Amino acid sequence: MTSLKKPLIAIATAVVLAATALVAAPANAASAALTVNAVAVTTAPTTAANAVALPVPADNSVDATDALKIALTSVTAGSTVTATATDAVLLTSLTGATASSGSATVSIATGTGTTADIFVFTKTTKTGSVVVVADGVTTTYYVKGTAGALNTIKVDAPTAALGTTAKVTATGTDVFGNAVSGSAIALQVVSATGTATYTANTDASGTVVRELTGLTVGSYDLLATATVAIAVTGLTAPTGFVRGTLKVVDLAALVATKDAELAIANATIADLTAKLALAEAKAAGNKAKYNSLAKKWNVKFPKAKVALLK
Repeated sequence: MTSLKKPLIAIATAVVLAATALVAAPANAASAALTVNAVAVTTAPTTAANAVALPVPADNSVDATDALKIALTSVTAGSTVTATATDAVLLTSLTGATASSGSATVSIATGTGTTADIFVFTKTTKTGSVVVVADGVTTTYYVKGTAGALNTIKVDAPTAALGTTAKVTATGTDVFGNAVSGSAIALQVVSATGTATYTANTDASGTVVRELTGLTVGSYDLLATATVAIAVTGLTAPTGFVRGTLKVVDLAALVATKDAELAIANATIADLTAKLALAEAKAAGNKAKYNSLAKKWNVKFPKAKVALLK
């Protein structure tokens, strides 16, 4: 009898496990097809390292070339598919979509159907993620935007001390504020004696740094120019010319001036302190004289006493 128990127990256990598996498994196993402009994504973008590269919609139109399409099939009818994006934007259709369309979350009720389409685009060059939940299965996909054409330039220069190296920084960004590399920015430094012109391409951070030496005390006009994108309705207007100012100061002279001003202030304080001491001494003398007279008065006229000064 004992010899039969073990096989029977094993069989019963297997049946229970199989039944459990059947109950836990969803009726349909949803699958996802990933495409960009109808071209299949060959490497699953389920890690940041394999993020799908997408151009930002610099033309203010989100079309198939700008979006990752996640086409879900075999979804359980009557279920709801959800998606949540970080540093990305979600759509359920590309029809009429612009850069301001979409949201960070979508919820798609399949109804009697078994499919759901989610479109992902981005306006930033940060790596973004999309968490999709279908039939109880959670999958994360990654995307990364590529900057658009140069749209805006800026120029900046902190005040420099005489005899040091002054640094002038020009930056270039696309219409969404992403750094644009490899764009030429021309910089003119204008002084009372002439104009110096420099041209360089922006680096990976979208900046050009020009170091200037041999400057004299004064203000220099900074003029930055670049070829920028054409204006697009609904997006920030391009700026291809900006001005700035670089100031060069003689710190030693400033310190000497401030020291002289401080010496004058200290002398004034000393003079006022002496005058105050003299006034206080006079006031003390006057109080003593008054109290002396008041005491005499109070002795002579006890019924008409006056108060002494404290």
